[in-house]
Amino acid sequence: MNLVVTASWYVALAGLVLGIASLAVFRQPLLALRVTMDLLVTAGLLRLSVDLSWATIAGTVAMIAVRRLVRRTLASDFNAARHRAHA
Repeated sequence: MNLVVTASWYVALAGLVLGIASLAVFRQPLLALRVTMDLLVTAGLLRLSVDLSWATIAGTVAMIAVRRLVRRTLASDFNAARHRAHA
């Protein structure tokens, strides 16, 4: 196995561990999700630098699309909840 592929697995694992740890410490699900998803995208980009197949490209694009959709949806949900609380 290539060193970069191994590093991408470690980055993905670190994303999961740090996401859970940030949720436990800060009690903010949006922050924990951002940490996890950013590190998963980083792992995908590392993997993409080694394996330039269409499956890897599609997986990385899908992860970035899901990341953007989830962050935008959760941010709008949290902002709407804040506006309702102040109204």
